Amino acid sequence: MALCVMVNGCGPREHAHEHEHEHAHEHEAHGHEHEHEHEDGKIEVSPERQEVLGIRVEAVAEGPFSEVIRTSGQIVSSAGDEMTVVAKSEGIVSLGKLGEGSPVSRGARIATISTRSVGSGDKLAKAQITLETARKEYERDLQLRENNIVSESHLDQSRMAYEHARVEYEALAAGSTSSGEIVVSSPLSGFVKSLTVRSGDYVETGTPIATVSSNRKLWLRADVSEKYYGRIASVRDADFVTSYGDQAYSLKDLGGKLVSYGRASDGDFYIPVIFEFDNRGDLVPGSYVDVYLKTSASSRCITVPLEAVVEDQGVHYVFVREEDDDDCFEKREVSLGQSDGSRVPILKGLEEGELVVVAGAVHVKLAGVTAVPAGHTHSH
Repeated sequence: MALCVMVNGCGPREHAHEHEHEHAHEHEAHGHEHEHEHEDGKIEVSPERQEVLGIRVEAVAEGPFSEVIRTSGQIVSSAGDEMTVVAKSEGIVSLGKLGEGSPVSRGARIATISTRSVGSGDKLAKAQITLETARKEYERDLQLRENNIVSESHLDQSRMAYEHARVEYEALAAGSTSSGEIVVSSPLSGFVKSLTVRSGDYVETGTPIATVSSNRKLWLRADVSEKYYGRIASVRDADFVTSYGDQAYSLKDLGGKLVSYGRASDGDFYIPVIFEFDNRGDLVPGSYVDVYLKTSASSRCITVPLEAVVEDQGVHYVFVREEDDDDCFEKREVSLGQSDGSRVPILKGLEEGELVVVAGAVHVKLAGVTAVPAGHTHSH
């Protein structure tokens, strides 16, 4: 059975040497007090320096590791958390100071529409006139019906015309300014995701003006190659890493759940797998991510954090501490399996129980690169 190991790393360390001429002979006599590379390639870092640099080791051991499908994906707003705001009348749009990303509350003004200088003029004023005309005609027909001068069907038509005019006027008047402009309001609290018009544009009734997102829930859409179709049904969880950061996010920690997956390709040789999760505020809808899909199939192997692995000219290494020497490390070449975004399996190069650097591996690497080999002297 293949073993897999994962190791954590840390940031670069500063390594300075004193080269003052008056201390040259003393430097030759003592060599590097804290770290140096042995002739056999072993790297020595004193326990004191290990503590200062945050170098930490752990004994690697076998454990369950889920089979991983690595692919690309995108974070998008959940379907139920977005609404499109449309124009309630034709006219000229004014957005004010509103822009994409602006926060809005439910009922807040998104835009105003002026109808005075277009088409047939002020629509609100016309609706009011139509309502008054219909109301008077309906009231007149009511009186005539009492005297059996008009038919019941004629009265019904008058009543319908009046109700229609009333509903239209109230819809416009409910969202209008004192100057008669029609207000377009946000249907929910959140932020303006996108604007589809600019101030001064002419719009027809029903024209989309903006998209508002409440941003409470987000979707992760992973696009999986057709070659993994037989394994998609076993996908249960996922981790992802954004393009603007190195942190690996776990859907399990974000309250995520699998929403759906495609049963067929959508024509571009990829099958969508969709998860829904809680938005904790530090993720950007629309951003692209690297996705690590976890299936129900798993095996036991040795895993270590990704930061434990260093790369040198395409070859991967970890640092193994000697069991009987706390300040001596061996640079060990390893073969890697497929990472899940935070841990990686080691297919070859490590044995269970070995002490591997899981934090500060970069510092150990730099110690091997910059240290002066034993026996080295300065010549002046």
